[in-house]
Amino acid sequence: MLQTRSYRPQANNLFFDLGDNVFESMRAYGGKIFCLEEHLERLETSAKSIQIKLPSCKELRKKILQEFSDSGLKEAYLRVSINFQGEINIIITSPPTYPKELYEKGVKVIIVPNFKDSVASVFPQAKTGNFLNGVLAKIEAKDYFEAILLNRQGYITEGTVSNIFIVKEKILVTPPLYLGVLPGITRKVVIELAEELEIKVKEIPFTRHELYNADEVFLTNTSLEILPVTYVDGRKIGDGCTRKITNFLRNKFLARRLG
Repeated sequence: MLQTRSYRPQANNLFFDLGDNVFESMRAYGGKIFCLEEHLERLETSAKSIQIKLPSCKELRKKILQEFSDSGLKEAYLRVSINFQGEINIIITSPPTYPKELYEKGVKVIIVPNFKDSVASVFPQAKTGNFLNGVLAKIEAKDYFEAILLNRQGYITEGTVSNIFIVKEKILVTPPLYLGVLPGITRKVVIELAEELEIKVKEIPFTRHELYNADEVFLTNTSLEILPVTYVDGRKIGDGCTRKITNFLRNKFLARRLG
C-alpha cells in the first residue's frame, strides 16, 4: 500500500518536477527509522552545497516522524526530498524486497565507461535529484544487477545507487570519499561495525585489477543493506561462494538495525 505525504508551501512545482532537489532514502524497522540523525545531517550538507534552504533539523525531524506515525507502517521505506523552492515531499511505502537467493548466491555487476568524480559530477558527495549519469550507467548495465563507475584516473568509485567494498586477505577496503564517492549511511555503519569487530578497514583507491582479484566483494545501500557480488565483468570473485566476512558483517548489521 502506497502512503504519500507532501508539503508544498508554494504552488509552482517546476523545480521539483525537474529533479533539482536534495533527497534522502531511509528505512524503518520495527517502527523506528534507522540512522535518522545521520540522514538528516547528510541532507543538510547536500542542501548547503547547492544552496537549498532547509527548515531546521528539529522541524524536519518532527514532520518526518509525524508522517511515519500517520502511515501506520512499522517496516517502511521513506524518501524525503526538498527542492529550491523549499517544497518538502515525503513519500512512505512498504520496503522493497529482494529475493533471498540474491543474498545467498550473490549478484553480477559490470564496470561501465561512465565517469564518476569531482570533474565529471557536480558535487558528487551531495545526494541530489540530478541522476543522469546514473541513468546512463544503468542503461549500459541493463543485463546486470548494478553498474560500477570509475573516475578519470581509472579508480573504482561506487555503483549507480550503491557503495562498494572488497575484502582481500581479511582486510576490508572501500574507495575514499575524495574520489567522488557518496558518503553512504550504510557504508558508514559497515565501517563502524568492522572496526568494532576488529576487522582492519582501509579507505584507499583501488583499480579494477584489485576488484577482480578480491576474495569477497559486496555492495551497500539503504534498501539493499549488504549484498554480496559473485561476478564482476564476468570474472568470478574468489571461489564464488566463500563470503565469510561479508556474511559476518551482514549478520551484525541485521542485529544493529533491529536495535
